[in-house]
Amino acid sequence: MRNDEATAQRGRHRHDRGAAGPLRRGALLAVVLAVASPAVAHADDHEAAWSVRPFGGVARMEEDGASAQRAMVGGLALGFAYGVSNGLDVGGELIALGTTAPRFMGTAVIDGGAPYHGPLTRRTDAALLLLGPTWRFGVSWVPVLTIAAGGGARHRSDGTLADFGITLNDKRASFAFDFAATSRIGLEHRVNRRLVVGAYASGLSTWGPSAPLLSVASVSVGFSYVSYPLWW
Repeated sequence: MRNDEATAQRGRHRHDRGAAGPLRRGALLAVVLAVASPAVAHADDHEAAWSVRPFGGVARMEEDGASAQRAMVGGLALGFAYGVSNGLDVGGELIALGTTAPRFMGTAVIDGGAPYHGPLTRRTDAALLLLGPTWRFGVSWVPVLTIAAGGGARHRSDGTLADFGITLNDKRASFAFDFAATSRIGLEHRVNRRLVVGAYASGLSTWGPSAPLLSVASVSVGFSYVSYPLWW
């Protein structure tokens, strides 16, 4: 009888050790994942992100009396966004941009009763404030979609007739109020709890009662600093 009890006890010990092995391995795996995850798996809900995004691309510029031309464009966007849920941010962006001066070929202008024909050069600068939502579709590698609208001011330089080296009164430098809208897609990567980097492609249109349509297609890189406000 005692031999049977000893045999049964040894069997129970072996069973307990065999069952404990997977449990220990599972617990160790959970600890490793918990240590590795906080930098990449923190929720976006209630996050506040300050961002900077230099960009460059191509603008389509229009000018009265001439056909539209393309010009290089570059600028900087400063943004703030707040996470209202794990998949949705709301925020704003201040954008400053400038174009090169394309040659508007075949410009035909009547100034002071005299007709002028020839290529005209003119550049544009703008400052815009845009507000809108950003949808986020991930945790570590995050596809994003932003749609925003707003307005700002546009400065158009003197329009100079290149062949004559003169600026016509009708093409003097001017400021105009603009409406603007943009859409942006991108891919962001959460480097750690505080830093997010990303790459983006954007389309922007700005127009106003006294200025023609300016359309911009651009690519950019972004860097965001993430904080967690104390009011939550």
